[in-house]
Amino acid sequence: MAKPKPDRIAELEDKLKQRDRRIADLKRDLDKERDLVTRLNEHLRDAVDTVDVLKQAFEMEQNDKGEWVWKQSFVEGEEWFEKYVALLKEWNQMVSEYNMLAALVIDRRLVGTLAKREPGRPLAATSEQRAKVFELHDEGTSLRDIAAETKVGLQTVRTLIGKITGTDRTSRKLARIAHDRAREQQWRAKSQSRKALPKRIAAWEKTAVELRKEAKGLK
Repeated sequence: MAKPKPDRIAELEDKLKQRDRRIADLKRDLDKERDLVTRLNEHLRDAVDTVDVLKQAFEMEQNDKGEWVWKQSFVEGEEWFEKYVALLKEWNQMVSEYNMLAALVIDRRLVGTLAKREPGRPLAATSEQRAKVFELHDEGTSLRDIAAETKVGLQTVRTLIGKITGTDRTSRKLARIAHDRAREQQWRAKSQSRKALPKRIAAWEKTAVELRKEAKGLK
């Protein structure tokens, strides 16, 4: 049998060396992939632990199907927000009507008849004295002179005049509450995310379990 030529031998030796280098490269790549799988598995395990901590922090609970859902107390928070928005709208609609009625209450023609129903200490002045106070005030008489002429205390005179001008503490008008629509929109946007979170957690946990099983099979 004829011996291989030296050139052929050299060629085969070069191919063997290339094969060995390729095998070494593949082993290094495989080691890197194994290390990456190990670190990904560890990261996934940490993520699972983090989700468990979030469940505890937000006091989530499992339903009859074993799915993680929000507790009733959390859902009630959403309901109270809706009630707040509805009450805010109702309040602002009522303010103008109330102030209109309050303006009638402080009308000088009604002060005498409605005084008994007003909050605070009853005014020490008869209907005749009140009418005289208003009359003198229209004439430009000073409060001290009005008090002296009507024999009504100065503080009572101030209160009576304040009811006409709407400056006394029992006649102050109600104010509308500013509706922060930007924050309401932010709440509603986040609310949608919160409502979808339990389903996302369930889907994520299912995938995490499958990936961890698959990762263990590659080791």
